[in-house]
Amino acid sequence: MAAITATVDSRTETLSREQLDFGFRVLAVTTFCMTLALSSFDSIQANFFRDSLGMDGELNGYLIAIREVPGFLLIFIAAMMLRRGLSTATAVSIFIAGVGFSLFAFTHSFNQAIIPILVCSIGYHSWLQLQYALGLSLARNGEEGTTLGKLQGIGFLGTFLALVLVLAVLQSAEWLTGDDHQDGILRIFWLFAGAVAIIGAVAVRRFPQSGRDLREARVAPRVTWRREYWLYYVLATLDGSRQQIYFAFAPFVLVERFNVPARHLIIVLIIAALIKWRMGETIGGMVDKFGEKMTLNVAYVLHLIVFIGFALSPNVWFAYVCYLGYNFLSLFSIGTTTYIKKIARREDLTPSLAMGVSLAHVTAIVVPVFGAALWDQLGYRFPFLFGTIFVILSLVFTQKIDVAKQRIGTWGTAEPAVAD
Repeated sequence: MAAITATVDSRTETLSREQLDFGFRVLAVTTFCMTLALSSFDSIQANFFRDSLGMDGELNGYLIAIREVPGFLLIFIAAMMLRRGLSTATAVSIFIAGVGFSLFAFTHSFNQAIIPILVCSIGYHSWLQLQYALGLSLARNGEEGTTLGKLQGIGFLGTFLALVLVLAVLQSAEWLTGDDHQDGILRIFWLFAGAVAIIGAVAVRRFPQSGRDLREARVAPRVTWRREYWLYYVLATLDGSRQQIYFAFAPFVLVERFNVPARHLIIVLIIAALIKWRMGETIGGMVDKFGEKMTLNVAYVLHLIVFIGFALSPNVWFAYVCYLGYNFLSLFSIGTTTYIKKIARREDLTPSLAMGVSLAHVTAIVVPVFGAALWDQLGYRFPFLFGTIFVILSLVFTQKIDVAKQRIGTWGTAEPAVAD
Protein backbone atom coordinates (compact mmCIF):
# COMPACT_ATOMS: atom_id res chain seq x y z
CA MET A 1 0.00 0.00 0.00
CA ALA A 2 2.84 2.34 0.81
CA ALA A 3 4.15 2.14 -2.75
CA ILE A 4 1.24 4.13 -4.12
CA THR A 5 0.80 7.79 -3.38
CA ALA A 6 -2.33 8.43 -1.36
CA THR A 7 -2.37 12.18 -1.57
CA VAL A 8 -4.10 13.98 -4.40
CA ASP A 9 -3.19 17.42 -5.65
CA SER A 10 -6.02 19.80 -4.82
CA ARG A 11 -5.98 20.98 -8.45
CA THR A 12 -6.68 17.44 -9.76
CA GLU A 13 -10.33 17.18 -10.75
CA THR A 14 -10.49 13.38 -11.06
CA LEU A 15 -8.72 10.35 -9.67
CA SER A 16 -6.62 8.11 -11.88
CA ARG A 17 -7.34 4.41 -12.16
CA GLU A 18 -4.37 3.74 -9.92
CA GLN A 19 -5.74 6.08 -7.28
CA LEU A 20 -9.21 4.52 -7.51
CA ASP A 21 -7.68 1.07 -6.98
CA PHE A 22 -5.63 2.41 -4.09
CA GLY A 23 -8.73 3.99 -2.58
CA PHE A 24 -10.55 0.66 -2.71
CA ARG A 25 -7.66 -1.06 -0.92
CA VAL A 26 -7.55 1.63 1.76
CA LEU A 27 -11.29 1.37 2.29
CA ALA A 28 -11.05 -2.43 2.34
CA VAL A 29 -8.46 -2.30 5.14
CA THR A 30 -10.56 0.20 7.09
CA THR A 31 -13.73 -1.83 6.60
CA PHE A 32 -11.92 -4.99 7.70
CA CYS A 33 -10.67 -3.32 10.90
CA MET A 34 -13.96 -1.66 11.78
CA THR A 35 -16.08 -4.75 11.23
CA LEU A 36 -13.56 -6.81 13.19
CA ALA A 37 -13.96 -4.39 16.10
CA LEU A 38 -17.75 -4.28 15.79
CA SER A 39 -17.92 -8.06 15.61
CA SER A 40 -15.94 -8.35 18.82
CA PHE A 41 -18.50 -5.98 20.35
CA ASP A 42 -21.47 -7.95 19.01
CA SER A 43 -20.12 -11.35 20.01
CA ILE A 44 -19.48 -10.57 23.68
CA GLN A 45 -21.95 -7.82 24.57
CA ALA A 46 -24.99 -9.99 25.44
CA ASN A 47 -23.01 -12.26 27.78
CA PHE A 48 -20.95 -9.36 29.19
CA PHE A 49 -24.06 -7.30 29.92
CA ARG A 50 -25.80 -10.26 31.56
CA ASP A 51 -22.91 -11.86 33.48
CA SER A 52 -20.64 -8.89 34.27
CA LEU A 53 -23.19 -6.07 34.58
CA GLY A 54 -26.20 -8.05 35.78
CA MET A 55 -28.52 -6.83 33.02
CA ASP A 56 -31.60 -8.61 31.64
CA GLY A 57 -33.53 -8.22 28.37
CA GLU A 58 -35.51 -5.27 29.69
CA LEU A 59 -32.43 -3.30 30.78
CA ASN A 60 -30.74 -4.13 27.50
CA GLY A 61 -33.67 -2.58 25.65
CA TYR A 62 -33.24 0.62 27.65
CA LEU A 63 -29.48 0.68 27.00
CA ILE A 64 -30.10 0.21 23.27
CA ALA A 65 -32.49 3.18 23.34
CA ILE A 66 -29.78 5.32 24.97
CA ARG A 67 -27.30 4.10 22.36
CA GLU A 68 -29.53 5.34 19.54
CA VAL A 69 -29.58 8.99 20.67
CA PRO A 70 -26.31 9.83 18.82
CA GLY A 71 -27.71 8.08 15.73
CA PHE A 72 -30.70 10.41 15.80
CA LEU A 73 -28.36 13.42 16.10
CA LEU A 74 -26.10 12.20 13.29
CA ILE A 75 -27.19 14.88 10.81
CA PHE A 76 -25.73 17.51 13.14
CA ILE A 77 -22.63 15.47 14.04
CA ALA A 78 -21.96 14.88 10.33
CA ALA A 79 -22.40 18.59 9.62
CA MET A 80 -19.50 19.34 11.95
CA MET A 81 -17.15 16.55 10.83
CA LEU A 82 -17.67 16.74 7.06
CA ARG A 83 -16.13 20.20 6.82
CA ARG A 84 -12.70 18.53 6.60
CA GLY A 85 -13.70 16.01 3.94
CA LEU A 86 -14.89 12.42 3.90
CA SER A 87 -11.64 10.69 4.83
CA THR A 88 -10.96 12.94 7.83
CA ALA A 89 -14.55 12.66 9.05
CA THR A 90 -14.34 8.88 8.74
CA ALA A 91 -11.03 8.70 10.61
CA VAL A 92 -12.41 10.81 13.47
CA SER A 93 -15.57 8.68 13.62
CA ILE A 94 -13.69 5.39 13.83
CA PHE A 95 -11.27 6.76 16.44
CA ILE A 96 -14.20 7.86 18.63
CA ALA A 97 -15.75 4.39 18.26
CA GLY A 98 -12.48 2.78 19.31
CA VAL A 99 -12.31 4.89 22.46
CA GLY A 100 -15.90 3.93 23.30
CA PHE A 101 -15.21 0.20 22.88
CA SER A 102 -12.18 0.44 25.17
CA LEU A 103 -14.15 2.20 27.90
CA PHE A 104 -16.38 -0.85 28.35
CA ALA A 105 -13.40 -2.64 29.89
CA PHE A 106 -13.78 -0.41 32.94
CA THR A 107 -17.56 -0.60 33.48
CA HIS A 108 -19.22 -2.62 36.25
CA SER A 109 -22.90 -1.61 36.17
CA PHE A 110 -25.74 -0.50 33.91
CA ASN A 111 -25.22 3.15 34.87
CA GLN A 112 -21.49 3.01 34.16
CA ALA A 113 -22.18 1.52 30.72
CA ILE A 114 -24.10 4.61 29.57
CA ILE A 115 -21.02 6.76 28.81
CA PRO A 116 -19.17 4.07 26.78
CA ILE A 117 -22.32 3.22 24.81
CA LEU A 118 -22.83 6.89 23.91
CA VAL A 119 -19.18 7.44 22.93
CA CYS A 120 -18.88 4.39 20.69
CA SER A 121 -22.36 5.11 19.29
CA ILE A 122 -21.26 8.53 18.02
CA GLY A 123 -18.37 6.87 16.22
CA TYR A 124 -19.94 3.84 14.62
CA HIS A 125 -23.19 5.55 13.65
CA SER A 126 -21.12 8.11 11.75
CA TRP A 127 -19.15 5.27 10.17
CA LEU A 128 -22.39 3.66 8.98
CA GLN A 129 -23.10 6.42 6.47
CA LEU A 130 -19.52 7.50 5.73
CA GLN A 131 -18.43 4.01 4.61
CA TYR A 132 -21.17 3.99 1.97
CA ALA A 133 -20.29 7.49 0.79
CA LEU A 134 -16.64 6.48 0.39
CA GLY A 135 -17.54 3.23 -1.37
CA LEU A 136 -19.97 4.89 -3.78
CA SER A 137 -17.35 7.52 -4.63
CA LEU A 138 -15.28 4.66 -6.10
CA ALA A 139 -18.15 2.88 -7.89
CA ARG A 140 -18.82 3.06 -11.61
CA ASN A 141 -22.34 3.52 -12.94
CA GLY A 142 -24.22 0.23 -12.79
CA GLU A 143 -21.70 -1.32 -10.38
CA GLU A 144 -22.78 0.39 -7.16
CA GLY A 145 -24.22 -2.75 -5.61
CA THR A 146 -21.26 -4.89 -6.62
CA THR A 147 -18.77 -2.41 -5.15
CA LEU A 148 -20.62 -2.16 -1.85
CA GLY A 149 -21.09 -5.94 -1.83
CA LYS A 150 -17.34 -6.50 -2.24
CA LEU A 151 -16.61 -4.16 0.65
CA GLN A 152 -19.20 -5.86 2.82
CA GLY A 153 -17.70 -9.24 1.96
CA ILE A 154 -14.25 -8.02 3.02
CA GLY A 155 -15.74 -6.67 6.22
CA PHE A 156 -17.38 -9.99 7.00
CA LEU A 157 -14.04 -11.72 6.56
CA GLY A 158 -12.91 -9.50 9.42
CA THR A 159 -16.04 -10.54 11.31
CA PHE A 160 -15.22 -14.20 10.76
CA LEU A 161 -11.63 -13.84 11.99
CA ALA A 162 -12.70 -11.83 15.04
CA LEU A 163 -15.29 -14.40 16.05
CA VAL A 164 -12.90 -17.30 15.60
CA LEU A 165 -10.38 -15.49 17.81
CA VAL A 166 -12.95 -14.75 20.52
CA LEU A 167 -14.23 -18.33 20.47
CA ALA A 168 -10.72 -19.82 20.61
CA VAL A 169 -9.67 -17.64 23.53
CA LEU A 170 -12.87 -18.23 25.55
CA GLN A 171 -12.80 -21.97 24.92
CA SER A 172 -9.12 -22.26 25.79
CA ALA A 173 -9.63 -20.29 29.00
CA GLU A 174 -12.51 -22.56 30.04
CA TRP A 175 -10.45 -25.68 29.40
CA LEU A 176 -7.57 -24.29 31.44
CA THR A 177 -9.58 -22.88 34.36
CA GLY A 178 -12.82 -24.85 34.28
CA ASP A 179 -14.69 -21.54 34.65
CA ASP A 180 -17.22 -20.42 32.04
CA HIS A 181 -17.67 -17.00 33.69
CA GLN A 182 -14.82 -15.14 32.04
CA ASP A 183 -15.26 -11.51 33.00
CA GLY A 184 -11.57 -10.64 32.77
CA ILE A 185 -11.16 -12.05 29.27
CA LEU A 186 -14.26 -10.25 28.01
CA ARG A 187 -12.80 -6.98 29.31
CA ILE A 188 -9.57 -7.63 27.42
CA PHE A 189 -11.57 -8.05 24.24
CA TRP A 190 -13.10 -4.59 24.75
CA LEU A 191 -9.56 -3.17 24.68
CA PHE A 192 -8.75 -5.29 21.62
CA ALA A 193 -11.81 -3.96 19.77
CA GLY A 194 -10.80 -0.39 20.57
CA ALA A 195 -7.23 -0.89 19.35
CA VAL A 196 -8.30 -2.48 16.05
CA ALA A 197 -10.77 0.34 15.37
CA ILE A 198 -8.04 2.93 15.89
CA ILE A 199 -5.83 1.10 13.37
CA GLY A 200 -8.69 1.46 10.87
CA ALA A 201 -8.88 5.18 11.66
CA VAL A 202 -5.20 5.59 10.83
CA ALA A 203 -5.57 3.67 7.57
CA VAL A 204 -8.52 5.65 6.18
CA ARG A 205 -6.61 8.92 6.50
CA ARG A 206 -4.82 7.86 3.30
CA PHE A 207 -8.03 7.58 1.26
CA PRO A 208 -7.48 9.61 -1.95
CA GLN A 209 -9.82 12.47 -2.77
CA SER A 210 -9.81 14.58 -5.90
CA GLY A 211 -9.85 18.35 -5.95
CA ARG A 212 -13.53 18.20 -6.89
CA ASP A 213 -14.28 15.95 -3.91
CA LEU A 214 -12.52 18.30 -1.51
CA ARG A 215 -14.20 21.36 -3.00
CA GLU A 216 -17.64 19.76 -2.85
CA ALA A 217 -17.03 18.76 0.77
CA ARG A 218 -16.61 22.43 1.61
CA VAL A 219 -19.69 23.68 -0.23
CA ALA A 220 -22.12 20.74 -0.06
CA PRO A 221 -25.22 21.17 2.11
CA ARG A 222 -24.56 20.00 5.66
CA VAL A 223 -28.16 18.95 6.27
CA THR A 224 -30.28 17.69 3.38
CA TRP A 225 -34.04 17.42 3.53
CA ARG A 226 -35.58 17.29 0.05
CA ARG A 227 -39.12 16.32 -0.84
CA GLU A 228 -37.76 14.39 -3.83
CA TYR A 229 -36.02 11.93 -1.47
CA TRP A 230 -39.07 11.21 0.69
CA LEU A 231 -39.25 7.52 -0.22
CA TYR A 232 -35.63 6.96 0.82
CA TYR A 233 -36.36 8.70 4.13
CA VAL A 234 -39.39 6.47 4.76
CA LEU A 235 -37.52 3.25 3.91
CA ALA A 236 -34.58 4.29 6.10
CA THR A 237 -36.89 5.03 9.03
CA LEU A 238 -38.66 1.68 8.73
CA ASP A 239 -35.39 -0.20 8.30
CA GLY A 240 -34.00 1.39 11.45
CA SER A 241 -37.07 0.43 13.45
CA ARG A 242 -36.91 -3.16 12.27
CA GLN A 243 -33.19 -3.43 12.94
CA GLN A 244 -33.55 -2.22 16.51
CA ILE A 245 -36.00 -5.00 17.33
CA TYR A 246 -33.45 -7.52 16.13
CA PHE A 247 -30.35 -5.91 17.67
CA ALA A 248 -32.00 -5.33 21.04
CA PHE A 249 -33.79 -8.63 21.52
CA ALA A 250 -32.60 -11.42 19.18
CA PRO A 251 -29.33 -12.11 21.06
CA PHE A 252 -31.16 -11.96 24.39
CA VAL A 253 -33.72 -14.52 23.19
CA LEU A 254 -30.85 -16.92 22.64
CA VAL A 255 -28.99 -16.01 25.83
CA GLU A 256 -31.90 -15.54 28.25
CA ARG A 257 -34.72 -17.67 26.82
CA PHE A 258 -32.64 -20.61 25.55
CA ASN A 259 -29.62 -20.12 27.87
CA VAL A 260 -27.11 -20.15 25.00
CA PRO A 261 -23.53 -19.73 26.34
CA ALA A 262 -21.13 -17.20 24.82
CA ARG A 263 -19.15 -19.71 22.78
CA HIS A 264 -22.28 -21.22 21.20
CA LEU A 265 -23.54 -17.77 20.23
CA ILE A 266 -20.14 -17.00 18.71
CA ILE A 267 -20.27 -20.20 16.63
CA VAL A 268 -23.62 -19.07 15.20
CA LEU A 269 -22.13 -15.65 14.44
CA ILE A 270 -19.14 -17.32 12.73
CA ILE A 271 -21.50 -19.24 10.45
CA ALA A 272 -23.39 -16.00 9.72
CA ALA A 273 -20.12 -14.21 8.93
CA LEU A 274 -19.06 -16.97 6.52
CA ILE A 275 -22.39 -16.73 4.72
CA LYS A 276 -22.18 -12.93 4.41
CA TRP A 277 -18.50 -13.03 3.42
CA ARG A 278 -19.24 -15.37 0.51
CA MET A 279 -22.57 -13.77 -0.47
CA GLY A 280 -21.82 -10.03 -0.20
CA GLU A 281 -20.70 -9.53 -3.80
CA THR A 282 -23.44 -11.87 -5.07
CA ILE A 283 -26.22 -9.89 -3.39
CA GLY A 284 -24.67 -6.63 -4.59
CA GLY A 285 -24.63 -8.04 -8.12
CA MET A 286 -28.32 -8.96 -7.78
CA VAL A 287 -29.11 -5.34 -6.91
CA ASP A 288 -27.23 -4.18 -10.01
CA LYS A 289 -28.86 -6.80 -12.25
CA PHE A 290 -32.47 -6.87 -11.04
CA GLY A 291 -32.79 -3.42 -9.49
CA GLU A 292 -33.57 -2.17 -6.01
CA LYS A 293 -37.32 -2.75 -6.15
CA MET A 294 -37.19 -6.46 -6.90
CA THR A 295 -34.36 -7.32 -4.50
CA LEU A 296 -35.89 -5.34 -1.63
CA ASN A 297 -39.26 -7.02 -2.24
CA VAL A 298 -37.62 -10.43 -1.86
CA ALA A 299 -35.73 -9.28 1.23
CA TYR A 300 -38.79 -7.92 3.04
CA VAL A 301 -40.88 -11.04 2.39
CA LEU A 302 -38.09 -13.14 3.89
CA HIS A 303 -37.74 -10.67 6.80
CA LEU A 304 -41.40 -11.22 7.59
CA ILE A 305 -40.91 -14.99 7.70
CA VAL A 306 -37.86 -14.61 9.96
CA PHE A 307 -39.61 -12.31 12.46
CA ILE A 308 -42.65 -14.56 12.75
CA GLY A 309 -40.31 -17.54 13.06
CA PHE A 310 -38.38 -15.90 15.90
CA ALA A 311 -41.61 -15.12 17.75
CA LEU A 312 -42.95 -18.66 17.41
CA SER A 313 -39.65 -20.52 17.68
CA PRO A 314 -40.35 -23.86 19.42
CA ASN A 315 -36.73 -24.61 20.26
CA VAL A 316 -33.20 -23.22 20.16
CA TRP A 317 -32.38 -24.82 16.80
CA PHE A 318 -35.24 -23.06 15.06
CA ALA A 319 -34.13 -19.82 16.75
CA TYR A 320 -30.62 -20.39 15.39
CA VAL A 321 -32.01 -20.69 11.85
CA CYS A 322 -33.97 -17.44 12.23
CA TYR A 323 -30.90 -15.72 13.67
CA LEU A 324 -28.80 -16.81 10.68
CA GLY A 325 -31.58 -15.84 8.30
CA TYR A 326 -31.75 -12.30 9.58
CA ASN A 327 -27.96 -11.91 9.38
CA PHE A 328 -28.02 -13.01 5.75
CA LEU A 329 -30.89 -10.69 4.90
CA SER A 330 -28.98 -7.70 6.28
CA LEU A 331 -26.93 -7.82 3.05
CA PHE A 332 -29.96 -6.62 1.09
CA SER A 333 -29.77 -3.20 2.77
CA ILE A 334 -27.36 -2.37 -0.05
CA GLY A 335 -30.46 -1.76 -2.17
CA THR A 336 -31.64 1.21 -0.10
CA THR A 337 -28.20 2.84 -0.35
CA THR A 338 -27.83 2.37 -4.11
CA TYR A 339 -31.36 3.73 -4.57
CA ILE A 340 -30.52 7.11 -3.05
CA LYS A 341 -27.24 7.24 -4.97
CA LYS A 342 -29.07 6.74 -8.25
CA ILE A 343 -31.73 9.38 -7.69
CA ALA A 344 -29.82 12.07 -5.75
CA ARG A 345 -27.68 14.97 -6.84
CA ARG A 346 -23.99 14.29 -6.33
CA GLU A 347 -23.59 16.99 -3.68
CA ASP A 348 -26.60 15.65 -1.78
CA LEU A 349 -25.38 12.07 -1.39
CA THR A 350 -23.32 12.20 1.82
CA PRO A 351 -25.67 14.51 3.76
CA SER A 352 -28.63 12.44 2.50
CA LEU A 353 -27.02 9.26 3.81
CA ALA A 354 -26.50 11.04 7.14
CA MET A 355 -30.15 12.09 7.13
CA GLY A 356 -31.15 8.49 6.38
CA VAL A 357 -29.16 7.15 9.34
CA SER A 358 -30.65 9.84 11.58
CA LEU A 359 -34.19 9.05 10.46
CA ALA A 360 -33.48 5.36 11.03
CA HIS A 361 -33.12 6.34 14.67
CA VAL A 362 -36.20 8.55 15.04
CA THR A 363 -38.32 5.57 16.03
CA ALA A 364 -35.31 3.50 17.07
CA ILE A 365 -35.05 5.55 20.26
CA VAL A 366 -38.62 4.59 21.16
CA VAL A 367 -38.87 1.10 19.66
CA PRO A 368 -36.43 -0.67 22.05
CA VAL A 369 -38.19 0.88 25.07
CA PHE A 370 -41.59 -0.20 23.78
CA GLY A 371 -40.18 -3.61 22.91
CA ALA A 372 -38.70 -3.91 26.42
CA ALA A 373 -42.12 -3.17 27.90
CA LEU A 374 -43.70 -5.83 25.67
CA TRP A 375 -41.00 -8.31 26.73
CA ASP A 376 -41.60 -7.52 30.39
CA GLN A 377 -45.41 -7.61 30.28
CA LEU A 378 -46.20 -10.22 27.62
CA GLY A 379 -43.03 -12.21 26.94
CA TYR A 380 -40.14 -12.41 24.50
CA ARG A 381 -42.35 -13.24 21.48
CA PHE A 382 -44.16 -9.93 21.33
CA PRO A 383 -41.29 -7.57 20.38
CA PHE A 384 -40.85 -9.66 17.22
CA LEU A 385 -44.57 -9.71 16.42
CA PHE A 386 -44.49 -5.92 16.87
CA GLY A 387 -41.53 -5.76 14.47
CA THR A 388 -43.56 -7.35 11.66
CA ILE A 389 -45.46 -4.06 11.39
CA PHE A 390 -42.30 -2.31 10.15
CA VAL A 391 -41.51 -5.13 7.70
CA ILE A 392 -45.01 -5.00 6.18
CA LEU A 393 -44.85 -1.20 5.82
CA SER A 394 -41.41 -1.49 4.17
CA LEU A 395 -42.87 -3.96 1.68
CA VAL A 396 -45.72 -1.57 0.89
CA PHE A 397 -43.48 1.45 0.30
CA THR A 398 -40.97 -0.53 -1.77
CA GLN A 399 -43.64 -0.81 -4.47
CA LYS A 400 -43.25 2.94 -5.04
CA ILE A 401 -39.58 2.71 -6.14
CA ASP A 402 -39.11 3.95 -9.72
CA VAL A 403 -35.52 5.09 -10.24
CA ALA A 404 -36.05 6.42 -13.77
CA LYS A 405 -38.91 8.72 -12.75
CA GLN A 406 -37.54 9.72 -9.36
CA ARG A 407 -33.99 10.60 -10.45
CA ILE A 408 -33.19 14.30 -10.06
CA GLY A 409 -29.38 14.08 -10.23
CA THR A 410 -27.05 13.13 -13.06
CA TRP A 411 -24.37 11.33 -11.05
CA GLY A 412 -26.04 7.97 -11.47
CA THR A 413 -26.48 8.30 -15.23
CA ALA A 414 -22.92 8.57 -16.44
CA GLU A 415 -19.58 6.90 -15.81
CA PRO A 416 -17.44 8.75 -13.26
CA ALA A 417 -14.55 10.46 -14.94
CA VAL A 418 -11.27 8.62 -14.57
CA ALA A 419 -7.95 10.17 -15.52
CA ASP A 420 -5.60 8.05 -17.58
